[in-house]
Amino acid sequence: VSRTLTSLQSVLKATTDCYATQIEAETQLATNMRNTMAACDSDIKSIKDLCAAQQELGVIGDEVQLSGAQELATYLSEKQSLEKLIPVMNDMLAQQYGLNASQENASQIATMLGKVMDGQTGALSRYGYSFDEIQESILKYGTEAQRVAVLCEVVEGSVGGMNAELAKTDVGKQKQLENALGDIREQIGSI
Repeated sequence: VSRTLTSLQSVLKATTDCYATQIEAETQLATNMRNTMAACDSDIKSIKDLCAAQQELGVIGDEVQLSGAQELATYLSEKQSLEKLIPVMNDMLAQQYGLNASQENASQIATMLGKVMDGQTGALSRYGYSFDEIQESILKYGTEAQRVAVLCEVVEGSVGGMNAELAKTDVGKQKQLENALGDIREQIGSI
């Protein structure tokens, strides 16, 4: 009986931990989007839905994406920019960290993308991405939409589709199952 209770306590703690992690990431995202983008609830929900859809498409878990998205939101003023950069961030995460991408990794990649959005193109080249003088000029002086378009073009030219491609492998399918089970744990933990 003692072992059963200990096992049950362990399972319950794991589910509540999953839920707490998800809620923390969602709350941070919502706060940052409201502060920097004057986002409303439907805007925030659309980003959470995008992260859920991206999780189904690839190997990067939605809680990982939300951590990156909340960091990235601090550098942006448009929800559309965030929507375009999340898949790019996911491909970079899949390339750099594979199946083991963490929330911390997502925050690091998002910070780098944010710095590039602020015109610090050296951050991009240090990660091995190349761009021409015109692209660099746009990244430094263009509008937010122009900078996002160029940033997406540069990253997709190197690692575009990486998140989805990893999901097609046997280990990627296993990771997708783990992510789906994590979502179930979150739901149970919320009860």
